[in-house]
Amino acid sequence: MSNNPSENQGPRVGFIGAGWTERVQIPAFRLGGLIPQAICAGRVENAQRVAEKFGIPQVYASWEEMLEAENVDLVSIVTPPALHGPISMAALEKGKHVICEKPMALNVLEAEAMLAAAQSAPEQLAIVDHELRFTPQRQAMRRLFRENYVGRAIWLEMTWFSSHRLDPERPWNWWSDAEQGGGALFAVGSHFLDLGRWMFGRIDAVTAQLKTAHHYRIDPTTGLPKQVTADDHAHIGVKFANGIDGVITTSAIAAGHQGASITLYGTHGVLWLDREDRLWGKRGPNFPNGEWEEIPVEDPARELEELPSKNAFARGSVYLAQAVVQALAQGQTWISEAASFYDGLKVQRALEACRRSNVEKAWIPL
Repeated sequence: MSNNPSENQGPRVGFIGAGWTERVQIPAFRLGGLIPQAICAGRVENAQRVAEKFGIPQVYASWEEMLEAENVDLVSIVTPPALHGPISMAALEKGKHVICEKPMALNVLEAEAMLAAAQSAPEQLAIVDHELRFTPQRQAMRRLFRENYVGRAIWLEMTWFSSHRLDPERPWNWWSDAEQGGGALFAVGSHFLDLGRWMFGRIDAVTAQLKTAHHYRIDPTTGLPKQVTADDHAHIGVKFANGIDGVITTSAIAAGHQGASITLYGTHGVLWLDREDRLWGKRGPNFPNGEWEEIPVEDPARELEELPSKNAFARGSVYLAQAVVQALAQGQTWISEAASFYDGLKVQRALEACRRSNVEKAWIPL
């Protein structure tokens, strides 16, 4: 198997999982130049259905079988977090490039082992699927922050609101289990902790309050109530090394306002990325009472009719795929904008600190 596929052929991807892959990754990665080659899932019938829908030539009954395939160059691991570590490390040992879903691992020890595996396989690409880094709006906001658009940055607010865990009839699954990496903190807080680090600098300390709305859900395998141990809502305080204070709120029990936003407040200006992923700014002589001005950002993925969803995760997946294609065509196994396994370890430490803070009611240094 070649680890440097030709630019004409494109890297061939084996997808592990049939949920997010079907909704976003397969169409987005294909638009970005990656070739869907194979798929497997927890239930083979789901893999077969998705393969038929997208014309994917190979279906495997297990990820172990897929890793033996010589015509799979890269694996995208889109499973519950409990499998991220074992699959990533096995894939790297087999000579595959790896895109691993977030959170990277179940705990810090596993993340450290995954980083060691990546460092032992320098010829393989190993990144975490923090695709929001690749959206033009967040890249523009990061650049403007570094160019002192807001003056001295003081305060940051990052929010993500959804209502998909609000329904008490929603059945119990791994998302309900903290030991399996479930909950809003791990699922979405991981994205925003990574974004905070990447956009605004090192995080020195965190504090967190976690909330579970429904403490029992029906286990579909038994029909009986089962305890929910994971959070539905995470409110995270962050202290950055450069003096910025901030708050990250990720809620899966928020009715009404949906979507994500980022607001950075400074001494001479404000930057705001709204829930429609439009970037706005205020600065100049009328600050802070002046009007918001939209900051134009080119985003060609918004015009892609073939992309089922135009949300930030889908568009970011297109641009991430393009970066992977370009890097591997040039024989590179490092992408400057991507989240490395080192970044994944840093986020894992922050996630564990948040859980510890929720118990101890204290700021936890990182």
